[in-house]
Amino acid sequence: MANEQMRKSVLQRLGTIKGHIAGIERMVEEDKKCEDVLFQLSAVMGAMNKLSAHILEGYTEACLSGINVDDVVARRRIEDLTKTMITMLKK
Repeated sequence: MANEQMRKSVLQRLGTIKGHIAGIERMVEEDKKCEDVLFQLSAVMGAMNKLSAHILEGYTEACLSGINVDDVVARRRIEDLTKTMITMLKK
């Protein structure tokens, strides 16, 4: 991870996801309705996508800060591409 704050944030999100998965496991053991299990699985997938977007955003910022992109248009295109990828992951 790029920095301590990012690492803590990622670990916190992973902990939340682990909690959701443990809850899904209990639901299966307790023979809960498929619809309820699927709803919780959907929530976990959304959380994973948001975590991926969070990591991608941090990684991109770290990569771009380490290089000198003098071409303002090129830098803007890189930033726009990154924003698009992050938006797609969050859905």
